[in-house]
Amino acid sequence: FDQFYSQVLSHYPKLKSAGTDVELGWARKMQASAGFWPSLSLSAGYTESDDPVNVFGMKLRQEQFAQSDFEINRLNSPRHQRDLQGGVHVRWPLVDAMQTVHRVRAAREEIKAAQDDEAFTKMEVFVLAHDAYTGALALNGMLAAAEEADRTAQEDLKKADDLKKRGVVLGADFYAARVRAGRFVQARNNLVRQVKAMQMLMNIMRGQSLGSEIVLPLTMPATAVDDLSADVLVGSALQARPDFLAITARINAGQEELKRARDSALPTVLLTADGTNNRHDLNDRGGNNVTVGVLAELPLFDPAREGRLKEAAALLTRARLEEDSLKDAAARDIARESARFDALRDNNPVVKAMADDAAQAVEMLLPLYNEGRKSIIDLEEAREARFNALSAYEEMKASLASSEARLYFLGGKLDEPGMRLLAQKLMGKN
Repeated sequence: FDQFYSQVLSHYPKLKSAGTDVELGWARKMQASAGFWPSLSLSAGYTESDDPVNVFGMKLRQEQFAQSDFEINRLNSPRHQRDLQGGVHVRWPLVDAMQTVHRVRAAREEIKAAQDDEAFTKMEVFVLAHDAYTGALALNGMLAAAEEADRTAQEDLKKADDLKKRGVVLGADFYAARVRAGRFVQARNNLVRQVKAMQMLMNIMRGQSLGSEIVLPLTMPATAVDDLSADVLVGSALQARPDFLAITARINAGQEELKRARDSALPTVLLTADGTNNRHDLNDRGGNNVTVGVLAELPLFDPAREGRLKEAAALLTRARLEEDSLKDAAARDIARESARFDALRDNNPVVKAMADDAAQAVEMLLPLYNEGRKSIIDLEEAREARFNALSAYEEMKASLASSEARLYFLGGKLDEPGMRLLAQKLMGKN
């Protein structure tokens, strides 16, 4: 089972998608944290103009201004001038109305939510793999019971045919017994197909070709199950289930977004610094200029702020409602599965006793049949009862193990120790 589960885990597309969500969360946090740091950029440009103001400024910045440039004609109608610009520019938001702080905090919560979603998906993968594996073991056990029933029935019929020819067994009883024995053949054929279909399903789950061979134990081990209280499971689900932790993190992120929308009314302060070089030709030295400034802004009227507030509040409300809905659904699912689990646990020894009794009935009936005190019909009825009881017990063991795993999942107990415990039970290590 450990090998099968690891293969399903490595192939499961939804889990890979959850992993990309975690990476996406880290990328968003990196982008949000960038607001704490200055930005640095380079620029280059070319301008050519005969506009008097532009020409005047170009010559000043290029350090080419001369006394002759003050002549009236040259001031009013200068010749065209070209300007090659190169610069380094720094922008540093010293105060940004708490926008970066809230973005970073919201991104951290989104990372937690994505990680919890990934953990919850791993739990889902375990339950799916567990269900498939226990289902396959149940089918193997039922197939073994059908093959045994078919083999013994054929042996019975061969003996009965010899007795029929000697007139010891009635022909009507013989043919009626053959009809009953035909049911074992049908059951075996059906189970062979079901086993093949289950192996194809398991190959799909582990990303292998449909015809790949899967070697499984022949039967489901009989294991003891835990005493799982519905009330305790509801409490543990609220505290430990990753999907609850994820929705809590998203609520926290929503609160940060609401604060960010509110704080957008606060002032911002931006530090700017520019270093430029302007020249007439590439072989000129040109002029170097430095400009440093601080810009403070206070939004007196921001028509979009009210919309941002309403959007953030609505998203936060929706997350809280999703949490309430998740709590109700968890309690409902736990109550239903707990009732099913209790019924399976109570009935398990009953079905086991029925299987044992059916086997004992066949053993006790064989001498009576050999003595002629019971008919072949009586013997085949007993064998059919044994087959039905054995099949029911194999199905019961798988259903009980599956229900226990589902309760672990619903109650948030399916962490790494919980998975190891259930895996050991499947391997008969109780």
